[in-house]
Amino acid sequence: MDIPKMTWTRLDHLKDDPPLFRGSLFRYRKMAPIEEVIDDMLFETHEASGLGLVRDSGYGAGNVLVFLPAEAKVPGKVVAISPEWLRHNWQNWVDSESTPDQVWVCLAGRPAPDKLPEE
Repeated sequence: MDIPKMTWTRLDHLKDDPPLFRGSLFRYRKMAPIEEVIDDMLFETHEASGLGLVRDSGYGAGNVLVFLPAEAKVPGKVVAISPEWLRHNWQNWVDSESTPDQVWVCLAGRPAPDKLPEE
């Protein structure tokens, strides 16, 4: 079975529609001694906006990076954040070393697996 291809768009190209929901992935370069390219994922939380970022790759996988503030939330949406807010606040809230034109977003997250490794 073919695995669906993940579609990536730069953060600075996103409008506010569609908003960003849990499972959205962010890929960017990080000037770190262990990994150069990393993925972060939006996850649902009970804090502030209802969403935060968790490291989704490499050595730091599983580490919660940030709980996004209430002002990041899209008005009227239960759990979604504004791409515009994230663009304007990326360096303050997520990574001070990268800019929105260097961040790639996959809105759909990773495709669901269809089998176990031994199948």
